[in-house]
Amino acid sequence: MIDIEKHKNTYREFDSLNKKDTTHVLSEYEVARWMSLIEAVDIIDQKSKQLGVKSSNVNWVKPIAIQKYIDERTESMLFEIESDLQKEKLCTTYQE
Repeated sequence: MIDIEKHKNTYREFDSLNKKDTTHVLSEYEVARWMSLIEAVDIIDQKSKQLGVKSSNVNWVKPIAIQKYIDERTESMLFEIESDLQKEKLCTTYQE
């Protein structure tokens, strides 16, 4: 079982590769919630492509459903990314 309170109180620094000397500080819990949001948007995108739905014609945003997904997914996401969060250097953006 994941200790949620521990992750809420453990902060990590993320360096931005695109902007020198830019560091973002987030709790591990916040990182898991952001990752869950990204995953939710990706699932919505895949499903809309599968169904052939054009995003400009349909109002598909269901914020309560997305919020529920994030709430339910956060703990398992923490479990999945826990080892990645322990790395010495963490980056938020990709430098082209």
